[in-house]
Amino acid sequence: MDITVAYFHPLFHPESVKRDFEQIRASGANSIVYAMHEQEEQRWPRDFERGLRIAQDAELKVHLSLGRFGNLFAGPTYMPSWYTFRHPQSLVKDRHGRAHDMTCFNHEAFRSWLFSEVEYYLTTYPLNGILIDEPRVPDITCFCSVCRALCPDITDLQHFRRRSMVDFLNELFSCVKRANSQAKTSIVLLPQDLNLIEELATVPALDTIGCHLFWQLLGEDVAMVETWGHQVVDAVKQHGKRSQLWLQNFNLDETDEPMLASAFSGLLSAEPDDIACYYFWRNNANPEQVWQQTRGLLRRIPRRQLFWQTSPRIPVTNIAGTESS
Repeated sequence: MDITVAYFHPLFHPESVKRDFEQIRASGANSIVYAMHEQEEQRWPRDFERGLRIAQDAELKVHLSLGRFGNLFAGPTYMPSWYTFRHPQSLVKDRHGRAHDMTCFNHEAFRSWLFSEVEYYLTTYPLNGILIDEPRVPDITCFCSVCRALCPDITDLQHFRRRSMVDFLNELFSCVKRANSQAKTSIVLLPQDLNLIEELATVPALDTIGCHLFWQLLGEDVAMVETWGHQVVDAVKQHGKRSQLWLQNFNLDETDEPMLASAFSGLLSAEPDDIACYYFWRNNANPEQVWQQTRGLLRRIPRRQLFWQTSPRIPVTNIAGTESS
């Protein structure tokens, strides 16, 4: 069982970053998720490169999350997509012609730009994978000129939208593999979008399917963590993909903190391939206490053996004087 920690903090202070990564590694984690928003890399490439080197020194793999690219994915900073702002012709349009705040993924110019960005990141920096965080599912049927041209049958537009989203993600993950065949690909869904798993599992270039088990944020009982967790792991396992379950260790007040252990136990009972959480993330009443509790919970996860025994065991003489193997 692997451990991933999301690190959504600035990389500008090397000593602080080094301390943070050492703490994350000491918790048993072997990888981090770092989010990149549009235009950020152009403004501070030295800081980004230095941060990645520090992660390597701490023996942490880095998976890059594409934060709010095209306003199609989640990201830690609530900033609008620069691409969408500069290309209003790419906006999703509903049946009444009203534009919505996201780019339609069927626009070839957007795909070309996005795939070029992904290729640049993977060939320029020592990254180990790309993660898509909470893709915006097609809750709005797009009637833009591109979608109408690709699907003239208006009655089929809603189903077409869903099919084309899976096709878009398939192309995106294939782009990742072309740029770096060793790079891992992941997608993390919200519980209400778990009905997408069956379709996403058919994408050959997708390695891991995860879920944000954010019971408190979604106003659910903590028992739903176990229910969602088993739903994800069971569905993903049938298709030979890896599963990843995310613990909500943020936005917790004093009454929520005692439920963190229950949420973790429910998550662990599903036996995912990967457990993920956050490093000092937003809006906890007691940030230090929540992180220390998270570290304690992560230490419950069985560690892999570092050295496997390949030679026959040396016979040991027991108290009775006979040999036991």
